[in-house]
Amino acid sequence: MKLSYRGVNYENSSPMIEVIEGDIGGTYRGQNWRSHYLRHIPEPAPVHDLKYRGVAYRTGKPVVAVPSATAARCTLPGFHKREREKELNQLTRTHLSNIRNSLERRMQVAKAKGDEKLVRLLEQERMTLPLQ
Repeated sequence: MKLSYRGVNYENSSPMIEVIEGDIGGTYRGQNWRSHYLRHIPEPAPVHDLKYRGVAYRTGKPVVAVPSATAARCTLPGFHKREREKELNQLTRTHLSNIRNSLERRMQVAKAKGDEKLVRLLEQERMTLPLQ
């Protein structure tokens, strides 16, 4: 098929793709339709719900695991328990320090604007933070 784009002529060379007609179909706006699948794509493995030593798992579909805080502590690569605890304590201290710095900056801006209500709220927030 000859085509043209902005005055440049070219030939359409779309590859021939083998498809198979699926079982799913229906009618949409009066027209019949069927789903089509590429012939060369393998069918996915069946999903099975299994259990091993009391732990349930599924086959045939990848599972995306979201690590929890306790799991992160136990699975940091290359760390022994004591080193992990030191690292997590340092991270906690750094996090609290960043929160305190942000709170102090917000208090300075509120005082500069003369917003006494906000200053009182920020002072209450400061009281809820753990001591250093």
